[in-house]
Amino acid sequence: MKKNNRLLPDWKDSGGLQQVSRMMKCVLFFMLTLVCGVEGKVYSQQYTLDLHLKQTSLEEVFNRIEAQTGLKFLYNTLLIDSKGKVDVEARQEDIRKVLAELLNPLGLTYILNSNHIVVKQADAAAPQEKTVIKGKVTDSKGSPLPGVTVRIKGTNIGVVSDNDGHYELTLPAGTDPTLIFSFVGMLSQEAKYTGQRELNITLHENISEMEEVVVTGIFTKAKESYTGAVTTITEKELKAAGNHNLLSSIRNLDPSFNIIENLEYGSDPNRLPDVTMRGRTSMDVNVRDLQEDANTQSSANMPLFILDGFEISLQRMMDMDQELVESITLLKDASATALYGSRGANGIVVITSKRPEPGKLRVSYRGTVNIEAPDFSSYNLMNASEKLEYERLANLYHSSYNDTQLKLEQLYNQRKIDVERGVDTYWLKYPVRTGVGSRHSLRIDGGADHFNYAVTLSYNNIAGVMKQSARNTLSGNLFFQYEYKNLKFQNDFTVSYNKNNNSPYGSFSEYATLSPLYTPYNDDGSLKKMLSEETVTTNNPQITGNPLYNATLPSRNDGRYTNLQNNFAMEWNILPELFMRARLGLTKQDDRSDVYLSRDHTSFETDYYTGDNYKLRGSYVYSTAYYFAYEGDITLNYNQTFKDKHQLYAGFSFNFADDKTENYGFTAQGFSALNKDNIGMASTYAVESKPSSSEDHSRRFGSILNLNYTYNHRYFVDFSGKLEGSSKFGSNDRIAPFWSAGIGWNIHNEKFWGNPEWLTQAKIRSSVGYTGNVTFSPYQAQTTYQYSSDNIYLNGVGADIIALGNEDLKWQRKFTVNLGCDLDFWEGRFSLTGEYFREYTKDVLMDISLPPSLGFIDYKENFGEMENKGWSLNLRTQMLRDTERELYWSLAFGTSDSKNKIKKITDKLGAMNDENNKNETKKPVPLYEEGESLDALKAVPSLGIDPETGKEVFVKKDGSLTTIWDYNDKVVCGTTDPKFRGTLNSFLTFKGISLNMSFNFQWGGQTYNQTLASRVEGVNPNSNCDRRVLYDRWKKPGDRTFFKNIALEENVSNLTTRFVQDYNYFQIGSISLGYEMRRELCRKIGLTGLRFNFNMGDIARFSSVKEERGLSYPFARQFTFSLSASL
Repeated sequence: MKKNNRLLPDWKDSGGLQQVSRMMKCVLFFMLTLVCGVEGKVYSQQYTLDLHLKQTSLEEVFNRIEAQTGLKFLYNTLLIDSKGKVDVEARQEDIRKVLAELLNPLGLTYILNSNHIVVKQADAAAPQEKTVIKGKVTDSKGSPLPGVTVRIKGTNIGVVSDNDGHYELTLPAGTDPTLIFSFVGMLSQEAKYTGQRELNITLHENISEMEEVVVTGIFTKAKESYTGAVTTITEKELKAAGNHNLLSSIRNLDPSFNIIENLEYGSDPNRLPDVTMRGRTSMDVNVRDLQEDANTQSSANMPLFILDGFEISLQRMMDMDQELVESITLLKDASATALYGSRGANGIVVITSKRPEPGKLRVSYRGTVNIEAPDFSSYNLMNASEKLEYERLANLYHSSYNDTQLKLEQLYNQRKIDVERGVDTYWLKYPVRTGVGSRHSLRIDGGADHFNYAVTLSYNNIAGVMKQSARNTLSGNLFFQYEYKNLKFQNDFTVSYNKNNNSPYGSFSEYATLSPLYTPYNDDGSLKKMLSEETVTTNNPQITGNPLYNATLPSRNDGRYTNLQNNFAMEWNILPELFMRARLGLTKQDDRSDVYLSRDHTSFETDYYTGDNYKLRGSYVYSTAYYFAYEGDITLNYNQTFKDKHQLYAGFSFNFADDKTENYGFTAQGFSALNKDNIGMASTYAVESKPSSSEDHSRRFGSILNLNYTYNHRYFVDFSGKLEGSSKFGSNDRIAPFWSAGIGWNIHNEKFWGNPEWLTQAKIRSSVGYTGNVTFSPYQAQTTYQYSSDNIYLNGVGADIIALGNEDLKWQRKFTVNLGCDLDFWEGRFSLTGEYFREYTKDVLMDISLPPSLGFIDYKENFGEMENKGWSLNLRTQMLRDTERELYWSLAFGTSDSKNKIKKITDKLGAMNDENNKNETKKPVPLYEEGESLDALKAVPSLGIDPETGKEVFVKKDGSLTTIWDYNDKVVCGTTDPKFRGTLNSFLTFKGISLNMSFNFQWGGQTYNQTLASRVEGVNPNSNCDRRVLYDRWKKPGDRTFFKNIALEENVSNLTTRFVQDYNYFQIGSISLGYEMRRELCRKIGLTGLRFNFNMGDIARFSSVKEERGLSYPFARQFTFSLSASL
């Protein structure tokens, strides 16, 4: 006998001892049954059960009942095991009813007393008549559906279809029940049993079915009662939106997720993009760096990325294998972001990875070939003949000195002869290629009832369009899950290795500016080192190196990182309504980068590297970084429904984290030979340079309380509160509270609607809350010192104070209000989601000026204030839903807008504005002024080109006209933030063939056309440039043109409203054509699934502004061929 009093008939022995044993067991079982039968007459206590179990053994069901009631089961183990697995669904139901519905169809009965439940075979004198019905469940394509729940209506009796879609269900005797067939993502179907032995069912996809839960990364909440702004993107939608990378797929599906276009770096695979969600709500704390480097703007406004509950970097997100992703949830307002406190102020992207399912071993593979073709459609450069004429008009061949004039005429005549004999070098073709890369993903998963596992290997090779530029990522993942009774253990280990190479051909801008009059090769076919070495005048011709020669030299410009991440989780189902989870994540990453230039590189062909400095030719820049972090949390969830009307959810979580980064680097120079690409061969550190290092170390902790109450599925309220502490702030204000509250109303569940067929969902909701922000250096609040070897006294190294600390430095806070509605009509035929939000940020960290007498010019203080508001609208409609012909077509449209305004800045920032306003005259820089937007453009008003003189006419602040540009006359003349941006997606499926298209658009903003300012008017006449400089210029009095006279001395153009243009565009983001083979055909070739797919990305772009795009690295069009197979 086991300790829990269960009888074991499988005890084995031999001979007479075995017979005696069997007799003793029978006598004992009879006595217990007799006793229990007598005691059962006095049973009066009522027990209710709450069970939700699928394909569970009877033994496990009994364990769950014991945990809820305290009763003990007695049964014959072999008898129970022979009954297989069952489904049980009970919500606050009496134990007698549950046991009867569970045991009677299995030919079992029970006896219940005050302490025990004895389960036995039903009385043989009145045997149960068994009625068995069989069948197969398929989808609309005829493919079998495994895992479909088949249940008798009004009972808890049911089974689940097997891997081939077959099911077999035993029906109660003497009944003609109705069967219910249900499956996630499919429309449920009922079928009446009329005596048939076989019943086959076809389930149709429920395209409009909304997700039942919202995954926040901390708590999993019912979507029906969720008050926040959220977008959930499924695996199917991700694949339909293209497979270039996860970030671009999200952008194609939700317009509030914006990848800021980078005209400089185009399609560079090694450049991290700038990402925002719902616009910009903050300024970077280091304002001077922000003015000098626009990339820091994105870091202050970048959303948080969470993978399975743990934070990951943008770099890891960009390199992630899309095949591992189950879904992505975008959390946008305070209802969700308050859960993450300071980290969630800019929104959260929650990625949920795929988890293995129990069953037989499954192997799946996806192979992809990626082709990238350079896109030069935005370039309109002059040919050699045009370039020579442009140089003549720009007076490059004119001098007031006779000797010089003669040489210039000889140079012009020689070049004219070269042009006539065919010299016309198209430099853009030399550094580029059609990049061919590949991606491979292999996954093996399976498991039994209590143990599941998955092993994934993936390799991604991105071949950029610049020659030899590449990004290679190799990653492996091992996941396992073990269940023991009501405990679940998970471990997820991922290792990634990335190697990235930048092109040795240098910057693409070098080739865009090289004159077509130059030729890269000598007459003998060898590469020229210098395209021009001697000058006639100071500016003609310029000394120019050959970038193709540099590309042949030994060089290095690469980086690499190794990332190890292990996430462990333990889950404990304490009670059906009470759940606890503990998680611990460890992350370690090592980075390294090397940049080596050979001593023969043309950049060293200057006067500086002659004489004694000749030995300093060649350089090597080395840097390395080490990162280690851990984070963990303990979460408790309670979910209970009372009287079928009151649903209460409560969650509590405590979390902690620690991260540390160390950076080291130095620059060396002086290499004795051109192929010495080892840093140990350098002769010295760079002039006025020495090794440097830095360290960032921060800690945080917090506790979260979340409450949600729903009444009768109609009215719901939600509250979240978080107390968070961070080491980044002053010692007097390191802990801060954050909160959010929301209310909502499911109008469609009101009785006055009368349950109309046309209305599926009508929900309105609102939320408010306070969140914080800590996207800055860990040591802003502390007084910091710098040790210097220049300060040595008595063998001691001195230190200088470089920053004054602020013990009162506190959290940057953001108050958010969100109003939203969700509408759905005719079971998903038409759905709409609308949002309006307003965000007010205060206590923005800024530089405050100090009197010079204190020894410091500034320090950090909470002073700035900002406002950001906007709206979003998402529509989805099913144009066709013909299940008989297997034809489905749906359209999705999304648009959004956000506007920001600076409410308050410091005097220090105001002084910086004046300084930048004065010094930067050629291109817009961020100028922060109270009452204006972060995205505002400022320039001097212009009336255009004077037809009589060919000079530009400006409008001064007093209204007078002048031809002299003055920075004091700058005014706000537009904003780079559009009135709205959006996406349009089409999803068409017919008999396994799918055609999906994605479009992006923007309307209503402005841009400063830098091509006109620096590549037409402001261009160096020795450089090649846009054709408009030659054909659209002013030539003679009376000409009405857009561009000035080429020959003017003041041809360089300063900031003017003439180059501020309305910026609207429409882009064909991706087109995807796929075919999925029917499952019955797959089985004939030994597979369970097979799909082919062809995708095109960044196909075409139609813009109101003609400007050069991809200056340092060209843009590219992507073509992808993929195959997915599983067995």
